[in-house]
Amino acid sequence: MLFFIFVAMTLLEIMVLMTVSDAIGNWETVLLVILTALIGSTLLRQQGWSTLAKAQQSIAEDKTPAREMLEGVVILVAGVLLITPGFITDGIGLLGLMPWSRSYFINHIFEKNAERVFSRQSVFIHRNRSTETKNSINDEPIEGEFWEDNNSD
Repeated sequence: MLFFIFVAMTLLEIMVLMTVSDAIGNWETVLLVILTALIGSTLLRQQGWSTLAKAQQSIAEDKTPAREMLEGVVILVAGVLLITPGFITDGIGLLGLMPWSRSYFINHIFEKNAERVFSRQSVFIHRNRSTETKNSINDEPIEGEFWEDNNSD
């Protein structure tokens, strides 16, 4: 599926580049692609630093910077799309750099994948009990001690 999307996007980008080139000229099209890359790299740097500052602020407030990390992933993907020559990928990449659309992408990813990530059947959580007991050397309980520190500063 990913291969077909890649091929379709490449063909679509070539068609758009050819159409724009016919309309405004070859060198103008190349300059426009370079201009969008420069604008995108400037936005990428600014949004990356902004997200890093928000992550540091969350850490300083003893919060997990999970949202900022997801924003960083969206910014990374947007940067890759901006490096790829073409107007469609540049447009999607620029959308990934805008805070309001980045928020939409993250919420959409959560809606589509929350059940899979947080379910018991998740790759990260699921363990097969039958293989664990077959592979274990000793089924005896492990002894240990536990104490809770009630002194919080």
